[in-house]
Amino acid sequence: MMNGNPGTTCSGQLQPLIAEIMDEFPQAQLGFDPPPAGVCWLNGWFGRRNFEMEYHPTRGTGVSENFDDTPPFIGHDTAFDSLDEAASRFKSLLADAARTEADPLPTTLVLREENLP
Repeated sequence: MMNGNPGTTCSGQLQPLIAEIMDEFPQAQLGFDPPPAGVCWLNGWFGRRNFEMEYHPTRGTGVSENFDDTPPFIGHDTAFDSLDEAASRFKSLLADAARTEADPLPTTLVLREENLP
């Protein structure tokens, strides 16, 4: 998939991941902040759940799930040296959200006949 290559911009490193997520989770909403150099932020929302990944080509990657009561700037839930591992974790959080946040389909269909005049 992708390896964190310090010679490549973080934007270029995350584009394949963004494409994969869009294919696998079309209902997810993504926000991507690619600054000119340094750290890139990828935010994902599925239903009420929110996830973020902070990627720096030479310092590693952090992945977190944010909640309504999550204070800002507390650090990530999990840190990874490998972008592949971080991407896998980010996608597993989205997959869990897809299972738990999807509106359940009706299990019973009831047909009613109306009395017509």
